[in-house]
Amino acid sequence: MLRQERLDSMVALIRSKGFMTVPQMCETFGVSPATIRRDLQHLVQARLVLRNRNGAVPYQEHHTEASVHFRAAVHAREKERIAAVASRLIQSDSLIFIDSSSTALSLINFLEARSNLTIVTNSLLLLTLMRDSRHRLILTGGSYFAPSHAFYGPLAVRALQAYNFDLAMISSVAITPDGYAAETLEHSVAVRQAAMERSEATVLLCDSSKIGLRRPFNIAPVSRMKWVVTDAPERLAGICTNVLPLDTQEAPDEQKRPL
Repeated sequence: MLRQERLDSMVALIRSKGFMTVPQMCETFGVSPATIRRDLQHLVQARLVLRNRNGAVPYQEHHTEASVHFRAAVHAREKERIAAVASRLIQSDSLIFIDSSSTALSLINFLEARSNLTIVTNSLLLLTLMRDSRHRLILTGGSYFAPSHAFYGPLAVRALQAYNFDLAMISSVAITPDGYAAETLEHSVAVRQAAMERSEATVLLCDSSKIGLRRPFNIAPVSRMKWVVTDAPERLAGICTNVLPLDTQEAPDEQKRPL
């Protein structure tokens, strides 16, 4: 089989099955894991599939969303670095919103260094992973959306309108070429906008793979965010000036609150 034929067949199979592992593809096409990984890298660059360490799913172009478990393993190292820096903006005794994104989910590894946080989220997965935390946890409720393990809809929005957040920690699936944080699904936008409206400041966490993409629904211009934390600040140079570099060692002075 010629390589292009194999690539076309891989895309068709991944789309039909929804997910394939590297061993499954090796067995199907009779090639080595190294060959499959090279093929997958080519398909990722062509925006035909998304991959993590275990396998690949179809590229989510406009109207669907991969599961949060899969997304958490895509660019996992970058998301961890972004979360580490973003966490320095969170002060003890704060009321914060954390959304249901896989990037924001990485924040939970850094929150135990703070004390007396109240964390409001629409993410059932975040709540589950933090169930033994000493922080106060509040789930919005609403309409449950299984791929994100999260709640959306009017009830979730109404719940968020009851709070005055110190920080809203959100992510998006895209930063458009004209500088908007954007989402694939409309219900994701409504929750994030509600949190932003009730927050003193919003922090956008976004890895570089999302910069320059277009998605149907805009959350807000990235210039409206207090900070944007990304692993490729140079790619936002012409879009906004509120980018927090990953080599930041502490919270910016204007974010620190007096004791």
